[in-house]
Amino acid sequence: MALNFDEFQKVVETAQQADAVKADLKRALRKVTTTLGALQAALGEMEAVLAEDYVSAPRTRKPRTPRAENEGGAPAKKPGRPKKNA
Repeated sequence: MALNFDEFQKVVETAQQADAVKADLKRALRKVTTTLGALQAALGEMEAVLAEDYVSAPRTRKPRTPRAENEGGAPAKKPGRPKKNA
C-alpha cells in the first residue's frame, strides 16, 4: 500500500478548517449566551417595573456648592479650556 501524500495533506487541511469553524462557533455561542443573560436581566427588571405594586423612588439631588469668589469680589472662573475668540 503506497502512501498518497496529496490525500493526507487534504485531510490535514480539512481538519484545520474544521478546527477554525469550531472555534468560530464557540466564540459565537459565548456571545449569544452573554446576550441572552443580559436580555433575561432586562426582562426581569421590566417585569418588576410593570408589577402592580411598583412605586418609583424619587431621586434626591445634592445641592450645588457656590463657586468661591476672587479677591475683587467677582465669581471664580469656570474650570476647563478657555473659549476661542475668533
